[in-house]
Amino acid sequence: MWYGAEQLGNLVGLGKALKGESGTAAADSAAAAASTASTGPLARAEALALLREDYDESYFVSGKGSMAAYASDCTFADPFVSFDGVRRFQANVANLGGLMEDIDLKITKWEETDEALETSWRFSCVLALPWRPKLAAAGGTTHVFDRASGRVIKHVERWDVEPGKVVKELLRPAAKFPTSKAEVIMMSVAEGDVKGVWFELSPFVFKASAPVVAASLLLQTATRGSLDGVLGGLQQTAEVLLVLTTLTEIIKLVGQLGL
Repeated sequence: MWYGAEQLGNLVGLGKALKGESGTAAADSAAAAASTASTGPLARAEALALLREDYDESYFVSGKGSMAAYASDCTFADPFVSFDGVRRFQANVANLGGLMEDIDLKITKWEETDEALETSWRFSCVLALPWRPKLAAAGGTTHVFDRASGRVIKHVERWDVEPGKVVKELLRPAAKFPTSKAEVIMMSVAEGDVKGVWFELSPFVFKASAPVVAASLLLQTATRGSLDGVLGGLQQTAEVLLVLTTLTEIIKLVGQLGL
């Protein structure tokens, strides 16, 4: 889970960097706060209070929160992979958190033991993608404390989700009634409506293929010969798509006119 999330977070961060945005500003700020606060031992009550503040910020999905209860070299793990370092964790979730809106995190279990804090939680959010899908999941976290410093030295997560269900959620818009082309297309994809997907994509495919056909015809006229190889294949593909989309738009028009 962490590895996939980290790679996605890196892609999001790269996209923000290319746009000139500071994708890790929240992580840098939180890391600075944690660095300042993470000197000296903590009493258990202090560590628990700091963790509660982080949970109130939905820190492990939003990227917010100081994480001042954590040791800087804390180990973060799930059933598949682990890594060390609060800063790496914060950079990861800060990038992903930038995609999340309307985050709702509820703690369903808060159980303290001599060596750890066991929590269970469920959360939901809307992802800031063109079709605005809703993501919902449940899971839990084990926070293991170091006896000497009183800080969290191991953060182990479990996610009680089925990968197939998550993929379906990511395809389906959160809105019950689509309000944009992207939402309509992804709603059709989620429902397996091939015809609906094609009808929505047809205008875009037409606009993309028409210039290619026109340019290839001009090139043929200029060279007084047919196009071969890659250019010839591109021309043939564009011509087929142009015919298909033209027929599709005619069918849609006939349907709208009720003929």
